[in-house]
Amino acid sequence: MAVDPVASKFFQKHQAEEANAKCCDSVGSKAEWASVSHGIYISIEAAGVHRSLGVKRSFVLSTSLDSWKPEHLKMMQLGGNQRFHDFMSQHVPKDMPLRQKYLTRAAEWYRENLRAEAEGLEPPAPLKPGTGHLLLENATSQEELLNKIFVPNANASVHATPQRNLTASRSLSSLPARSASGDLVGRLTKKLKALHEVKNTKDKTPAKVWPGSEGRCVAQRLQLLSTGKMDGFGSDAACAASCA
Repeated sequence: MAVDPVASKFFQKHQAEEANAKCCDSVGSKAEWASVSHGIYISIEAAGVHRSLGVKRSFVLSTSLDSWKPEHLKMMQLGGNQRFHDFMSQHVPKDMPLRQKYLTRAAEWYRENLRAEAEGLEPPAPLKPGTGHLLLENATSQEELLNKIFVPNANASVHATPQRNLTASRSLSSLPARSASGDLVGRLTKKLKALHEVKNTKDKTPAKVWPGSEGRCVAQRLQLLSTGKMDGFGSDAACAASCA
């Protein structure tokens, strides 16, 4: 893919600022990706969390690999890591889990206001004092499941430790599979439960000592699912190969 010269020049200038050079979420080091919806620069690790939010809440692009529209560059110009930090620090607790932070009323207001500024539209009604930290009321059960999978600490790596992955695997094994054909998380949960049962039957291994490699596989597949690029979905071989 050809490098976008306009975007390249833009990011060379704006990421020369110290606040924009590092990940806004303090996850990873290099900020080579961006959440256009918030006008912030993030690392590739944090980009996985943002993609799990869905494009309506966090539209993620690479600062070097993707083509950029003028309106998107405008949002980045008006935004920036420092402005986002200053706003959120007034409304959201510093230790709030990373993914939940972007599901708050404060984050939603910031997204809407930034887009309105970039497009020259009427800004949203002012955020009511004392309500910014509250979670959005339309959070789905799928989001609740993803909140359990992704590491909830903004100062920790997005990649879970084996123990956290093991916990996620156990919680998945106890969840009922959903029957709706369009519910990918439900279908994946059902598939993982089946794989879990096959593994335990073959090795005569109790569920409580599931090997760490399978735990990592669960988390990796769910993170890939959240990006919409689930290579080898439904393939036991693909899963085994990725965790080998």
